[in-house]
Amino acid sequence: MRRWLVSSALALLSACPAYAAPPDAAASATVLHLTQSAERQIARDQLHVDLRAEKRDADPKTVQGAINRRMAKALARARQVRGIGIETGGYAVHREGSPPNPGVWSGSQTLSLSGTDAEALLDLAGALQSEGLVMSNLEYEISPKAVRAAEEALTESALSALARRAAAIAQQLHLSVLRYRDVTVGNAESGGGPMPRFAAALAAPMPAPVAAPGEATLRVTVTADIVLAAKQP
Repeated sequence: MRRWLVSSALALLSACPAYAAPPDAAASATVLHLTQSAERQIARDQLHVDLRAEKRDADPKTVQGAINRRMAKALARARQVRGIGIETGGYAVHREGSPPNPGVWSGSQTLSLSGTDAEALLDLAGALQSEGLVMSNLEYEISPKAVRAAEEALTESALSALARRAAAIAQQLHLSVLRYRDVTVGNAESGGGPMPRFAAALAAPMPAPVAAPGEATLRVTVTADIVLAAKQP
């Protein structure tokens, strides 16, 4: 979480009941430590897919050449689909076994795809699987745009709830809220969701993999130190 003091937060918190304390009130004040969260169910709106180009052979040049050709073809096909984020990942080639039995060479390179047009991305993933790429990951996420859209409202809700809770606790203790000291507002966070099912890679053409986005819980947590003091007659 990051620490930041914002005018909107102070405006919300200053709405709590308070009173004009005498100069020595702080010396006898009680400090209340509160944590409050607000959460909302958000539809996962972005699909992320990882595929690998793999090859095994006794000749390392053959391995690398096959991976390079397959990845170049996959990139060319992916770039034909509008709105898809494309990124290549790690490229590794290593020899299986050790002297005097050198074994064969094995290599792979990762291709990552992401986008909010799930249908187009799933069709592309199925086509790439048919061309020999291996699916290693397929999951829905919440896009940064959706997180930003919900974060402000969740922050306001969490701060309002914290202010109400502070006022209620102060009343139960027969005290009054004097001031807020240190307010920490966290970024919106979401928990991981279930991994959608996907089809294994095959040599022959196959249907596109299928996936359902579902929802994730987006949460904002705030903490504060609240100074309470005795009510004045």
